[in-house]
Amino acid sequence: MIYGIALGLVAAGVWTNFQTLSGEVDDEAGITAAIYQDVSAYPMPQRQYLQQHLRNYVLAVINQDWPQLRQGYTPQASTRVLYQLKRELFNFVPTDAGLRLIHEQALVQYNELAKVRRNRLQGNQSSLPAVLWWVIILGAFVNITITWFFVSDHVGYHLLLTVLLALLLGSLLFLTAAMDNPFQGEFSIDPKSFNQVLTQMPRSDRPK
Repeated sequence: MIYGIALGLVAAGVWTNFQTLSGEVDDEAGITAAIYQDVSAYPMPQRQYLQQHLRNYVLAVINQDWPQLRQGYTPQASTRVLYQLKRELFNFVPTDAGLRLIHEQALVQYNELAKVRRNRLQGNQSSLPAVLWWVIILGAFVNITITWFFVSDHVGYHLLLTVLLALLLGSLLFLTAAMDNPFQGEFSIDPKSFNQVLTQMPRSDRPK
């Protein structure tokens, strides 16, 4: 019972972390789309520059960040694009009160984008410590071994009990391992939120 509670808490913690990071990815995509809409009120050519930077950022996240995340690396491609966007955004000087209000909102959204992006990159490095894996694997082995100290008149029932317990523990361990690295493996967070945002960003040529 004690081991079951401990393993359940570990699995629940890993699942919570998985869900939190998935939400961070959705937030990052949503904030990017919001900034894109904000800068649509900017005058030309700043509007086109900023929107192109945002589109390049989404493309970098999809085509370069995600393959590197799946390999366990910290991506850098989108970082360079984000710095270009920051430089262009911070250098803009609004010319009237209405545009100043929109610009302030865009700056707030940019800071939030940088925050959730940092959480995504840090989440790629979050996983259970090796010592904790040893403890839960050893605990599973001990629990299965203990079943053979029970007295049973029917060996078949005893064997079935052991198999069912092993299946249960194995399933929980497999689920924990699958969610422990949220951006790696078959069961992982995908960039579908960014793919949806990309459809809202029509491609445009950069001004001469």
